[in-house]
Amino acid sequence: MKIPSLPEIERQPLQKWNDKRTAVVFTTEQVWNLVKDQLDIFYQQKFYVAEATKPAMDYFVNQTKAEVVYGIGGGLAIDTAKYVAANLKKPLFAIPTVLSTDAFLTDATGVRIKGCVRYLASQSPDLVLVDVDLLCSAPTEMRTNGAADVLSIATGMWDWRHAQDTGKNLPNQMIEPHVVEIGSAILKNLIKNAKEIGNGTTTGMKVLFDLLCLEVQLCYLCGHSRLEEGSEHHFVYSLENFLTEHVLHGDLVGLGILLMSALQGQEWEPYRKTLEQLGINYQPPGVTEEMIINTLVGLPAYVKKHQLPHTIATDYNITTDLAIRTIEKVLG
Repeated sequence: MKIPSLPEIERQPLQKWNDKRTAVVFTTEQVWNLVKDQLDIFYQQKFYVAEATKPAMDYFVNQTKAEVVYGIGGGLAIDTAKYVAANLKKPLFAIPTVLSTDAFLTDATGVRIKGCVRYLASQSPDLVLVDVDLLCSAPTEMRTNGAADVLSIATGMWDWRHAQDTGKNLPNQMIEPHVVEIGSAILKNLIKNAKEIGNGTTTGMKVLFDLLCLEVQLCYLCGHSRLEEGSEHHFVYSLENFLTEHVLHGDLVGLGILLMSALQGQEWEPYRKTLEQLGINYQPPGVTEEMIINTLVGLPAYVKKHQLPHTIATDYNITTDLAIRTIEKVLG
């Protein structure tokens, strides 16, 4: 079994980077306006990415004519660049402008297919260019959003243990005590540094970046993401079918962590405090109580329909009354 590793990472200001090869850039208009005058690259094509669907990404594959591929921005732009580069066998450079996900470190691209998130094989970047000052200056509402994918170790690891205890883990996903210890240490460090991270300081951004790296590499060593992807993410995948406007991934995951940790019987209050210190909005506009209730009540059927890994959501009969009481408990 070949174990993937993190991509090469270079920390330097954008202004010091230059590349004279013809490039295609995947980004958003807002991000491009932020970085275009700081970046010395010869871009031949530029695409603004708006959706995470396979048809959209296949369209970009067919349109791309360049020597190298750049993904600049958050998870959507970089995930798209990864898919295009993999299909065209082109060098790939990722420039995260916000730590909203761990997409700039991974070798898979998340897309929505038939109402659920699936991961398509793509490629990790050949180089990740990290400008810490740029990360610190990201919009506050999304600056630390990726921390939710580290905090989700709290519920993901609980679900992994639950599946082990009920004999539902797959043979290649059995619990390993040392992995649990390492995962717990990563989670503990996030909680310990949440205030510094939430303040957007240089130290805080470096800590969050390192924790994302550790989480991704640990999942690579396991060969799966059960450590940090459990019922809280399954809740998000289902909830997204009810949304009528875009909501940040980390905000949704934060909400999922609170609801599912309460249903798991965990002490969820420290997780809420951590989310508040991180500046992650676990009550985002666009998510109504009715949407949350419908998602929770339908979650057991949803995870079975999409054959998602075994979690508490697989076993729990979540009634409307239980959903309402859980919402009132964690959201007030």
